[in-house]
Amino acid sequence: MEYRGISYTYDGTFEGYLCAVLAALRAGKVPAAIVDRRLVSGPEDAVNITTNFKDAQYLYSMISARSSAEVQQMTTDYFLTDSNGLEINLYKMIFCSLKYGARVAEDYSSELMNGIQMAIRDLYREAQSLLPELDFYLGEEAACAVINPRNSVLPLIRPSVLKRRDIDDLVIYDKRHHLLLERYLEQNMLLDISAFPMPEFKDSAEAYSYLWPFVRDRRFDVRAVSGQKKSGSAIEPLWLKAS
Repeated sequence: MEYRGISYTYDGTFEGYLCAVLAALRAGKVPAAIVDRRLVSGPEDAVNITTNFKDAQYLYSMISARSSAEVQQMTTDYFLTDSNGLEINLYKMIFCSLKYGARVAEDYSSELMNGIQMAIRDLYREAQSLLPELDFYLGEEAACAVINPRNSVLPLIRPSVLKRRDIDDLVIYDKRHHLLLERYLEQNMLLDISAFPMPEFKDSAEAYSYLWPFVRDRRFDVRAVSGQKKSGSAIEPLWLKAS
């Protein structure tokens, strides 16, 4: 791959990231950086990529078609990790998977692939260790827990949490990654609420008092408010489907 110093910014979502990768691939230019513009601003000459779900789905499907479902799963898993250089490393893996196929996942001599696989193993270890440690505050209407994981593990523990029948309505807030898992009236959603300023909760009871009215009144799910400017969103369906 040839280095040409082009930088891209995306909206922080997995779909937005895939669109930035696709733009770089189509331009035939290896990016100098791919930056989540919610966290840091890119260089002045950075190309700001608009998220297009059709483009994201196209690239996501191509990863599986040209390599394997395993590499496709590695792509989604690695995006959840808190790895240094995540965006560029993942770009390199996607590029290699499209060019060389499924064997990139078995290249044990590759420092890049070994690092990605180690990060994914760490992601799953953290997810499994967090599950038995969940400490729910039992409010009058729902249960609430606040977590602060290093990796974005809420998508992984979501199925296990939702299988619990000792708790009905619930809220889990990941304060590091600004994700909110809610189950209310037999429906559940995983929401990105990074656009909503959140206080620093001292405990789960305080979080419950603040968050539950938003969940109960559907104020986080801005898609249900006709004509409202989008200031928060459900995690997109390519990697996390609300059921």
